[in-house]
Parts: sequence; structure tokens; C-alpha cells
Amino acid sequence: MRRLLVVNALIFAVLAAAAALAYYGYSATSEQTSHERERALMQDLAEEKVANLEYLIRAQDTELMKRIELDKLHDSAFIQQLRDTTGAAFSSIYVLDDKLELVPSANITTRRDEAEANAYRDWFVSHVLPQLALQQAKADERGHLYLNVEGRPYLFSYMKRKSDGRTFYVVIEDDMTHLTIQLFPQFFAVSDKRLYQVVDEHGVVRSGDPFSNLAEGPSVERKFVDSLDGWALRVVQKNLGDESALERKRLVNSLLIGGAVVVILGGLALLGFAIRRERRLNDLKSEFISNVSHELKTPLSIISMFGEMLALGRTKSPEQAHEYAEIIWRESVRLGRLIDNVLDFAKIERGMDVYEFEGEVDIIEIVGRSVELSQRRVAAAEMTVSVELPQEMPPVRLDANAFTLAVMNLIDNAVKYAADGKKIEVSLRQDADRVVLAVRDFGAGIDPDEQERIFERFYRAKSIRLKPIRGSGIGLSLVQHIARAHGGDVTVASAPNQGSTFSIWLPTSK
Repeated sequence: MRRLLVVNALIFAVLAAAAALAYYGYSATSEQTSHERERALMQDLAEEKVANLEYLIRAQDTELMKRIELDKLHDSAFIQQLRDTTGAAFSSIYVLDDKLELVPSANITTRRDEAEANAYRDWFVSHVLPQLALQQAKADERGHLYLNVEGRPYLFSYMKRKSDGRTFYVVIEDDMTHLTIQLFPQFFAVSDKRLYQVVDEHGVVRSGDPFSNLAEGPSVERKFVDSLDGWALRVVQKNLGDESALERKRLVNSLLIGGAVVVILGGLALLGFAIRRERRLNDLKSEFISNVSHELKTPLSIISMFGEMLALGRTKSPEQAHEYAEIIWRESVRLGRLIDNVLDFAKIERGMDVYEFEGEVDIIEIVGRSVELSQRRVAAAEMTVSVELPQEMPPVRLDANAFTLAVMNLIDNAVKYAADGKKIEVSLRQDADRVVLAVRDFGAGIDPDEQERIFERFYRAKSIRLKPIRGSGIGLSLVQHIARAHGGDVTVASAPNQGSTFSIWLPTSK
């Protein structure tokens, strides 16, 4: 009944875990679909914003370069008019002739320090000009060059112009400060739902705040292709909820998934173990029934045979009749002990309370009586038993009948499986707040791998199965149950060919 309840509980737990995973899978699928739609929307939005920004830069620079007049570049009012009408923001304007040489008095820079302006012009001629594909430029078509020099970004726009029969080239250094501080915030303003961030080719944030805990989910990215080569706009969904609530949700989801998986795997493993164990127990029970049947038949057959001989008067002398009666008594005791084992074990299996504890019992007397009751069994096996009992022992709270059965089972176990050792030693001693009963034999011993399993119900050691020794397989299991019911336990110390020592320890009453 208990095993059935455990199996039903495992099945229910596995079904509940599977239902939880199914619910989470459905929720995750719905959430994933929503995330995919949001991601596609953010991708379209990023492409649109980058395209609009680059269109503006391209249009302003193109308009500015088309309106350059060589004979008016020295006029500050004309330059201001270009700024106002085109909207272009520039740091420098350089004009080169058809031989790619700077045209004197046709160059403009916002750098007011003359030395700084001259140094920058020289740097432009030596480093920037060779990288501009001016000779391949087409008339009135804008080209661009992006450079990153020592961590500082530069954007140059250039155009080939023809005016009044002259060919010249205009190169504009775009104002990066205006671009990152004014244009970017206008185009990529934070909305109620999304965050924007512009990073350069090295991943350095040039505009916008780090996403950190403000973002939710992965970001989408759209690169600049017609201005700031390698730069990209990143868009991410804004975290609209409480971060602590989201963290709790993640934790709950993790616990839900992990717990469900553990329950399912553990349940399946336990079910598999239970099924295998039940199969093994069925096999052992079949063997148990066969062994018990044989164990019952043997003393019954002997009792029946000698009882019939006594009843028919087939005895030659009173001594022989006494011998037959003694055999019948011995086998009846053996039969009674076997029946008691089976009945007690059946009660234990059903979970019934089979013990009647008495306070402060003299354990020395109980052990002595148990050995005395086993003497005929030992003598019939042509073995000897020696007993070492102390004069005094502290009182122990126990069930006298149950403990007697445990001691007799240990002695009977030694008689069955260690008969070749010819002797058994029984000792009782005190160890701190415990009393320890030890039954030692000098037989073949027990393999170390099997020393834990011999206390399992119906289990019999492999070496015993190969010998014609009958047994129920419940004796040691019953001994263990009795010991643990008294608050103690039973242990075994054994080595191959060196005998075995079974020890029952019980707590004292003081």
C-alpha cells in the first residue's frame, strides 16, 4: 500500500511538472512571438532613422558644395549665408585646383588660432588629401571619407566642381560636435518604448547613454553606410517594468523550469528504479516462498515421521522414544521460530506496531536465555558456542521477545552459513552509553560489496545461492528492523575467509 501511494505521488508530481513546463512553453512561445514582432519593428525603425539622418547630411553637404563661389570665400557674410541657407555644419572648407593644390585665400577654418589652423592644414595636405579619391570624383556628386585618428573621428565630404571654365574641388570637414551633440539627439531621441545609442567602429558609445538596466531584451543594429563608416545605431526595447519585478520573474521562471526538469527526471528515474525494484522483489518473493515452503516442509516431515513412529510404537527402548520426542520438540521449536519470523515480518511490511517495550530490562538474562534456546540447533550442526557476559550492565528499554528473536536469528544465521568454522562466539559489553551484542562466526566471511545488501529483505549473498543452503532471506532484515525500532542498529564486520561479526547496539536507559 505504501509503495502504491509513493508511485501514485511520483506520477502526480511528474504530470504536474509536465503541465508546468507546457504552460511555460506556451507563455514563452507567445512572449517570443511578441519579441520577434518588436524586433522587426525596431529593425525597420533603425533603418529609417539612419537613412533619414544620412540623407540630411548628404543633402546639406551637397547643397553647400554646389553653392561655393571662389571669389566670395573670403567674405564672412557669404560664409554665414551658406551656413544659414544650407544648414550644413562644418569645421573647415578647402578648395583645390585641377592640380589638387590648395587655392590661396579660398580656404576656411573655424580654428581661430593661426598656428593651429596652419598645423591642421598641413596635416590635411599630408594625411587626408592622399586618401581622397578626388581624381575619380564625378562632377557635382558628393563623396565622403571617414577617418579615426588616435580616437578622434573625422568626416570629410568632397565634390568636383566646374565653374566659368575652371575645374576645382571642394572638401568639407563636417563638424562632428554638431553631428553628435545636436543632430543625433534630435533623430534618436529616447521614446517611451525604446532607447537609442550610436557607437563607433570600436564599439565606443558616441551618443546616447549605456543601456545597462534600462534595456529589456536584445538590441538591433543598423550601420551607417554613407557617412560615418563603421558606426552603427543600436535600438533596444525600453524596460517598462520594475527591475526587481523582472528579476523576480526571471528567478521564478528559472526555478520553475529547473524544478520541473528535476521533478520529471527524478520522477522518471525513481519510477524506473521502483519498477526494477518491484520486479526484483517479485523474483525474490518467489524465491522466498520456495525457500519458506521447503523450510516448513523439512521440520514438518521430521515431526510427522518421528511422531508416527512413536504413535505406532516403533521404538526399541525408552531411551529411543525419548530421543524421538526430543527431535520432535527441537523441530517444532525450529518450525515455531520460522513461523514467528514470517508473521513478524508480515506485520512489519504492513506497518503495524509489533513491539511491546518494557522499562529497564536485564539484557544479560535475555541474551543468556537466547543462547540457551539455540544450543540444540548449534549442537545439531556439530558446532560450539561460547558466551562472554559481564556481571552487570546498565538497564535497557526493549521488547524482550523481539530482542530474543533477534539474537536467535543471528546465531541461526551463523549456524547456517558458517558451519565450516565450527564455533560461534557471543559477547555482550558496554560502550559508553550503548550496549553492544556481538555474534562472531569463523566461516567463509562476506564479500565487502555485499555487506550492506545482506540486510535487505529477501536478499541472499551470491556465494550462498550457489550452495544447497535453504533460507527465507528475512532473518537479517528482521534483526535490523528490531534494532532500529529500539533506537539502535546492526552492523557487520567481515572479510573473505576470516569470518563475520554481527553487532547489535542499543542505547541504555540512563
